Amino acid sequence: MEVVIERMTESDLDGVVEIEKAVFADPWPKRAFKYDLSSDYSLPLAAKVENSVVGYASVYFVMDEMQIGNIAVAPGFQHRGIGAKMIRYIIDEAKRLKIARIYLEVRQSNENAQKLYLKFGFVISGRRRLYYSNPTEDALIMVKEIS
Repeated sequence: MEVVIERMTESDLDGVVEIEKAVFADPWPKRAFKYDLSSDYSLPLAAKVENSVVGYASVYFVMDEMQIGNIAVAPGFQHRGIGAKMIRYIIDEAKRLKIARIYLEVRQSNENAQKLYLKFGFVISGRRRLYYSNPTEDALIMVKEIS
């Protein structure tokens, strides 16, 4: 299975929103992803298999910091290395852009995602109390220093 990661386009939005609704209890609206397509400080990414969107990431940057706002893989494609490939791509882009650190928030209960981030050198640096809704839950703040 060949996975291609590229900048998200408007034609990818329906696939992205479909994954968003399947994966998250409190999904982002389509307009949020559409806005990112034209923003100077965002890097919206789509992971594709045979031109179909199977994953995506919404990444933001300002000065020397980057934030992974959202990242997901379609349920039928999870546990196949697509999330890892997207994280690797984001880290490479951070290096290219001379980013000093990457931040993200992850649900406290999402141990699979935490393991993935830890594998790539992210560390838990804090907690946001009651950050998520549906269900209400704390977020762990994770950061990776880029060398």
